[in-house]
Amino acid sequence: LLRLLLRLIFGVIEYGWMFVKTQQITNATRHTARVAVRPDATNAEAVAAAATLLDAVGISGAEVTLSADVSQIMPGDTVTARIRVAYSEVGLAGAPFVPMPEYLEATVSMAKEGP
Repeated sequence: LLRLLLRLIFGVIEYGWMFVKTQQITNATRHTARVAVRPDATNAEAVAAAATLLDAVGISGAEVTLSADVSQIMPGDTVTARIRVAYSEVGLAGAPFVPMPEYLEATVSMAKEGP
């Protein structure tokens, strides 16, 4: 009974941790898109913004992608930012008895701003 109770408790903790990390990745993706849609933005600035936020919350090994070269997109066109992180990079305990996704991922689209 104790073994089952401990598995349940650690499973709940691991799932809670996954939701925290998913929210942090979503926030970083939203910020990346927000930086990317500025009129004078570059891809390097947007990726650096993502790296800064992800580093602040201890997430490494993220794959950051933008839908196109944001300096060439016309105002009103859609810019899509995507961040993908392997769960093994952010997992809390790595409990093998709890099914977890292979990747945590967020995608955000915004319209390019312009004069």
